Amino acid sequence: MIDIIIVDDENTIREGIANSINWKEFDINICGLARDGSEALDLIEMFMPSIVITDISMKDMDGLELLQIVNQIYPNIKVILISGYKDFEYAQEAVTHNAFAYLTKPIDEEKLINKVLEAKEKIEFRLTEIKINDSIRKKLRENILILKDNFFRTLLEGKLRNKENILQKAKMLEINLNYKQFITCILEYESNNISREKNIYNQSLYKAAIMSYLEEHLSEFFKCYSFNLDSKIGLIVCGDNINKTLLIKQLTGVRDWVNSNMSMILTTGVGSLCGNIERITISNRTANDAIQYRVVLGKNVVIDSDEKFETTKEKIAIEDFDNTLKNNEDDVIFALKNGDMVSVKKVTNLMVESISLVLSNDIRQKERIMFLLTFYLVKIIYTLEIHKHKYYGNENLMYQYLNTLKTLDKISLFINNFMDEISKEMMEKKNSRNSFLVNKALKYIKDNIYDNISLVSIAEKLQIHPNYLSKIFKAETEQSFTTHVINCKMTEAKKLLKTTNFKVYEIADKLSYKDVAHFTRLFRKNFGVSPTEYRQLL
Repeated sequence: MIDIIIVDDENTIREGIANSINWKEFDINICGLARDGSEALDLIEMFMPSIVITDISMKDMDGLELLQIVNQIYPNIKVILISGYKDFEYAQEAVTHNAFAYLTKPIDEEKLINKVLEAKEKIEFRLTEIKINDSIRKKLRENILILKDNFFRTLLEGKLRNKENILQKAKMLEINLNYKQFITCILEYESNNISREKNIYNQSLYKAAIMSYLEEHLSEFFKCYSFNLDSKIGLIVCGDNINKTLLIKQLTGVRDWVNSNMSMILTTGVGSLCGNIERITISNRTANDAIQYRVVLGKNVVIDSDEKFETTKEKIAIEDFDNTLKNNEDDVIFALKNGDMVSVKKVTNLMVESISLVLSNDIRQKERIMFLLTFYLVKIIYTLEIHKHKYYGNENLMYQYLNTLKTLDKISLFINNFMDEISKEMMEKKNSRNSFLVNKALKYIKDNIYDNISLVSIAEKLQIHPNYLSKIFKAETEQSFTTHVINCKMTEAKKLLKTTNFKVYEIADKLSYKDVAHFTRLFRKNFGVSPTEYRQLL
């Protein structure tokens, strides 16, 4: 089945293309409809379609700009352009930017279907070639470690659920998952040497050394695979009858080795035992939950999720408060990211009400409540990566301070002040980064005004996604990227007309406009007169 995205700013046309043709008959799925190029890029990133059918004339990001970005970032996607103009210039642009096909409105369904089927045939032929291509297999072997990391990440995120599919992919990567039991572990290493922590090269070496020793130390008792999880290490332990007590003992030995040989601390969360590979996500979730308890238990320990949950059930009989935190965690993080303090306030009110209810029934529960609250607030700091926050890495200080608060009003004030601080930090981070990136883009446009400037080329230099650059550029400058570049080039053209004797076609060429007529139209649109008329007025 081939996936297609349809892009057009007119709803009737989008829906018409999607619904007037029985795409299923041709083994084709319409996976998304977009109103403009920016929305289309979001859908492409989400669904990774094989074909994009897009109108040319759209606001902000038109079809030609979308085509250019797709060709740069997703070169295997076939783009079919549709235009309401029977204009040679548009067709020429389509050819220049490597469009698969160019059709004019009104859309002839038969022609459209034929072009889609032609693209589908080429895509399927390419996929067939890939399967049997020796160079691809060689590439696969060269990148086997990266592919293994991606496979394990995808597996733990629950994106692979079919056992046959999982085992097939694993076999291709030379991973043996034909076992009856599995446990996921998450390992977090940390150095007391600040300068060493900042050295990315050293960090990679330390991680590689820990992963190597980990597999070697456990290999006598278990089959295991270690892999990268950003700043952490993931571990999947396989076996037909896993002895968890022995596993924890061996992981403690790994921690001791890291302590003595690398002068680093190692905290490990051990997930629950699962009886089939399809449920490995549960083990992963419990391992992540377990390692979070370093907030109270301290770092440099091996935390067993089963023991943790068992003692938690015995010691913390305040499920309502716990559920209030868990059920609203994602909503609070999303609201803080977007500066939605109204939504944050609603959740904090629920939290305070729940605390009040628990303490009014049994004041002895206060320490346990503060434990959960500390865990919840610190998790927000870590999730949003607020590294400069005073409680980042100082979780125990928060827990101790919360226990000194004597009234519910003071606890409520602390929670609300905390949320306000995090919101301000997020806005400052976002605004600072966006302003920095847009200023870099503006300087590049100014310094390279005579070059062929594109959103894709600048985004590549800034190492960000073109769609993201497009959004922050408009937010910062109140005009689209394309409009700003055109305005700058036309201003420069005006200057050249005034200060030099260059002919109009020479100025157009200097500013990287190969089509003089197109250059003239843009100049007239900006200043109300043609370049020749402007020079005559001087």
